[in-house]
Amino acid sequence: MSVQVSFDGPRADLVLARPDRLNAMNVELFDELAASVDEITGRPEMRVVVVSGEGRAFSSGLDTSSFGESQGSPAEMIARAQAGFRKLGTVPIPTIAKVHGYAFGAGLQLALMCDVRVVASGTKLGILEANYGLVPDLGGTHRLPALVGPGVAKKMIWLAEKIDADEAHRIGLAEIVCPPDQLGAVTDDLAIRLAAAPPIPVRAAKSLVDGALRRSLDEHMDAEALAQQKVFASADFLEAMTAFMQKREPSYTGA
Repeated sequence: MSVQVSFDGPRADLVLARPDRLNAMNVELFDELAASVDEITGRPEMRVVVVSGEGRAFSSGLDTSSFGESQGSPAEMIARAQAGFRKLGTVPIPTIAKVHGYAFGAGLQLALMCDVRVVASGTKLGILEANYGLVPDLGGTHRLPALVGPGVAKKMIWLAEKIDADEAHRIGLAEIVCPPDQLGAVTDDLAIRLAAAPPIPVRAAKSLVDGALRRSLDEHMDAEALAQQKVFASADFLEAMTAFMQKREPSYTGA
């Protein structure tokens, strides 16, 4: 298997598992990625997803050894590659990219599909498609400028720039940077806190933030009002208020 999925309580782990190829992506991995995300979203009890890479890297990008292999028309090949990325980008619960070693090309675009990136210091990142005469087609031209701004994104893509973790943090590409030996603990702590947060407003906030740029301010505030009404009607809201009054930790059920 090129992608492995495991579950631990409310947490799902999605691991790229081609360590001998630095988790470079081929057709099989793209297909397994899409199926794995479906498996995760089919479990309503999940509250957080951690995406990582086995071995020395998150992902070195597209497996160049597969260049020239026919997998259908260009449109079919692109659709097949995009399927898992599209699905990961619309998962309704928080997603964390646990990034180390390298995150190049498709690898960085996969990390960009997550909500938060925790990056080990020393990691190298970049969208390198221009080196092969290609344009990023896995969401990179949408997600990258949203984080770092259009000018920085264009420069990175045009010049196939490689940056380190500290620069990624400075420009807004990495939310958290930590020493490599703390990457697991830092990611675990974030996942635990997100899984413990009230799931209904967490999902609603993710949907609102992700949709903000598609709406006018008035439209967006209408969407906020509708989301808040649903939160008010939930059992979790009553639990939050009761726990606050009783000075105890709340216990959320997602209802």
